[in-house]
Amino acid sequence: MKRPSSALLPVIAGFSVMLLLLLAVTSIGVTHIRLLSNQLTAIVSERNQKAEYAATMRGLHEARFQSLMLASSLDDAFARDEEIMRFSNMAREFILVRDHFLALPLDAAERALWEDMRGEVKEVETYANQVIDLLRADQLPLARAFIKRELATRQMRMMQGWLRLLELQRQKNQQALVQAYAARDRAQTLAITLSAAAMLVGGIIAFFVVRLSRRLEKDLFEEKERAHITLQAIGDAVVRIDAQLLTRYLNPVAEHLVGLSSREAMAKPIGEVLRLFEKEARQAITVDICHEAVRGEPCALPPGTGLTSAQGMEYDVEGVCSPIHTPESEIIGAVLVLRDVTEAREMQRKLLWQASHDSLTGLLNRRTFEERVTRSLGSKRAAEFPTSILFIDLERFKQVNDSAGHAAGDQLLRQLGQVMQTRIREVDLLARLGGDEFGVMLCACPPEIAEKIAHALRDSIAGFSFVWEGEKHQVGASIGLVHVPPHWDSLDDCLAAADAACHQAKRNGRNEIVVHQR
Repeated sequence: MKRPSSALLPVIAGFSVMLLLLLAVTSIGVTHIRLLSNQLTAIVSERNQKAEYAATMRGLHEARFQSLMLASSLDDAFARDEEIMRFSNMAREFILVRDHFLALPLDAAERALWEDMRGEVKEVETYANQVIDLLRADQLPLARAFIKRELATRQMRMMQGWLRLLELQRQKNQQALVQAYAARDRAQTLAITLSAAAMLVGGIIAFFVVRLSRRLEKDLFEEKERAHITLQAIGDAVVRIDAQLLTRYLNPVAEHLVGLSSREAMAKPIGEVLRLFEKEARQAITVDICHEAVRGEPCALPPGTGLTSAQGMEYDVEGVCSPIHTPESEIIGAVLVLRDVTEAREMQRKLLWQASHDSLTGLLNRRTFEERVTRSLGSKRAAEFPTSILFIDLERFKQVNDSAGHAAGDQLLRQLGQVMQTRIREVDLLARLGGDEFGVMLCACPPEIAEKIAHALRDSIAGFSFVWEGEKHQVGASIGLVHVPPHWDSLDDCLAAADAACHQAKRNGRNEIVVHQR
């Protein structure tokens, strides 16, 4: 084999050195990319878990406090017991989440903050149990006073502790990101140094080395951007599209929501894969949202957005669609991050309904009834729309309870509520004020019409035959009626007058109607 000439030896040596430098640049770049990716993945898995568990524990304590508040406002013992049971169930959920949180590796700062929080949690739990004892003893005023005087302050201090724990997780997450960026900067610095050394060997070889270094730098930047977006979207549905609005990626959560796998959705128009719509108008909005993003404007989903899966399931969602940029600021697509809020919104609607309605009859409760009356009295156009208030007190209801049992009494109240609902207009309000008392607000109703409605209510109640276990029961009603003058804007005076008229009706005999005279 012919040996290379001595003139070629420097070239061969230089080329060999350049290859070694090139291999070094490639190896270091790939290694640091892998390290950076692993570091960001660790941040996503560990930090997000800690933050999610801390946020869940904080949410459970807030929900438990609201549950106590709701239970203390319920006059109905059955509804109150149901709320207390829900309060206890949330305690078990909290213990499960707490154990998951403590199973994660905690540093000294996290452990110290948790030790501080544990004392506050125990203190709040002790006071909450005292409230539960008062509620079970049917001492609602004492329970409400105890919540306001003792529990609310400690609850606020404990919630501040949860916020400190969440803030600590955010700070540590930021510190980890700073370390990842520093690793990226070190990789870039080392690559540039080796490239400069290679340029001394030869201009042509150095040119290719620089090109490779820039390509590696670009790959590193794109990997960082993808990892950063993944970090922000963890736990939510992530859909990535290209500039032509073709689907390029679905994460597992997104696959569950849309009902398609990432492979099935690949390269399909986003409008066929992701069917977002505005729930009120039932209008598709997917393409419009994505168009805004690829034009460079981040676009949040409007309130009331729904999603229909390939199987026809509907979800309530919220989220944002953001453009994806190259290092040269070119838009190459967009990423849509969605969060399934179906259960949260359903729970919110349920809580709102429970707060405003009587759990036994489904009618409005006393608090909501008084709020509506107050709003009507305070209206600037109250003088143009006469209003009448009726207080209805059932006669012989206690006899039904005593003879047939509370279950029969509850069923009677439900059926009478339905009967009375058919005797008033759609614009009128019917509420159960407590026990066997009902209230009616007749809106925009002349006095003579109001009195006719009062007689219709009395006659329908008196004529209603309730059958329970083969026995018929009859009840009656005493009704107090108040015609609200335009200048009468005091809720207390108005309700007191209606109550007084109702008591006068009871004194006059059964099935009487008394109109308050001012």
